Amino acid sequence: MIADFARYLFQFLGDALGKLFAFFGSLISNLFEGIKSLLMFLFEPIMALIGTIFYFLSKVGALLMLLISTIYQLIVFFVSIMKGLFLTLIGLSYNGQRAAIPSRYQEVFDHLTPALQLAQMDKIAVLCLWAVWVFIAIATIKVIGSRG
Repeated sequence: MIADFARYLFQFLGDALGKLFAFFGSLISNLFEGIKSLLMFLFEPIMALIGTIFYFLSKVGALLMLLISTIYQLIVFFVSIMKGLFLTLIGLSYNGQRAAIPSRYQEVFDHLTPALQLAQMDKIAVLCLWAVWVFIAIATIKVIGSRG
């Protein structure tokens, strides 16, 4: 009888302590779950705001890079135009000597200039020379403008 009472008391205390620890475990679990949901409720808008700010900054950076690239391409384009213009203007100074042009055009002008001088049409020879320089300047601008 004492053994049965001891076994019953041991089971009762074991069950009572098990239920007590389960109750405290679920209480602490619910407490931490509530703290977690509270912190998520508080910090989720802040994290969304921080994410939005970084997204905005990345897009502003991409826009700035595109703007800088466009300005660089415009500068390259205008420098190429100015170079072609100055080379064309330098080519307008005709003094009767061989023009400093590419060899494939030089032979044509070597034959064209004396024939025009005989007909006293030096002005047309200068205009033809200027036209070749313009075409060379345009070709140079096209080659430089087709970069990357």
